[in-house]
Amino acid sequence: MNNTFRTLIAFTALFSSSVMAELAVIVDPSVKLDTITAEQLQRLYLHKAERYPNGVELRPIDQKSGSKRQREFADKVLGKSPTELSKYWSRRMFSGKGHPPRQYGGDAEVIQEVTATPGTIGYVDIEAVDDSVKVLLQVP
Repeated sequence: MNNTFRTLIAFTALFSSSVMAELAVIVDPSVKLDTITAEQLQRLYLHKAERYPNGVELRPIDQKSGSKRQREFADKVLGKSPTELSKYWSRRMFSGKGHPPRQYGGDAEVIQEVTATPGTIGYVDIEAVDDSVKVLLQVP
C-alpha cells in the first residue's frame, strides 16, 4: 500500500504540473511595448497583422510543430487544433497570403532568438523566463 500511495502522489504531481503549465509571450526588453492582448497576438500569429500598438513591428516565431508548447499555444491563443492550424497555413501559402512563423526547437532556442533579434515575439513556458526577456502576456 505504501508504494501505491507514493506512485499516486508522484503521478498527481506530474499531472498537475503539466495541466497547470502557463505560457509567457516574450520579446526583447528593447521592444517599445509592455503588453499585448490575446486577440492581437492571434492576429499577429495568423499573419493578419504585422504591427501593433504604437506602430511596433513584431515578427512571430513558433515552437516546433507538434510540441506540447505549440499545441497549448494553438489551442489557448489561436483557438485551433494542430490539424486545423496546418490546414490554415496550407491554404494561406497556396493563396500567396503568407507563411507560418519560423519554428524553433524549444524554450531555450526561442529565448535565444528573441534576445538576438529585437522585434521578434515568441512564447515559452513561464518557468523558462529569465531577465533577458520581457513578458507581454501570460497565458494560463
